[in-house]
Amino acid sequence: MTLDKYQSLYKKLAVVYTVLILLLVTLPINGEDQFLGKLNDNYVLQIRYDYISHAFLFIPWIILIWWGWSIAAAPKRKQLAVGVGGLGFAIFCEYLQLPLTYRTFNINDLLANSLGICLGLLFLWVWERVGMSQQKG
Repeated sequence: MTLDKYQSLYKKLAVVYTVLILLLVTLPINGEDQFLGKLNDNYVLQIRYDYISHAFLFIPWIILIWWGWSIAAAPKRKQLAVGVGGLGFAIFCEYLQLPLTYRTFNINDLLANSLGICLGLLFLWVWERVGMSQQKG
């Protein structure tokens, strides 16, 4: 079973996941009286749970983009472009909240989004290295 076999599924999932992220960053769901309002009051190791959730939200996104468009087999320039594009998307998602009166721009959310992209890319890099070593051995 290779990733290529599921490429169209990963593309579809990436599109759906992108829409989900855009909805999460634009809908009024985390105010004090909202569905996720208490998210900002919870901490893990003195890190607000909201920031952790931002980071973990972007890890699967970059993985789905990578696998859906077969970036692993692409030249290094294309891989770099996906990394930069992913960081651009993470930044865009936070700046998208600036004109919304019920949402606020937060630099920590921006850093957490970017961290999620970087962690996803790190996961993919390890995935590639392990795959290459298994093919050689």
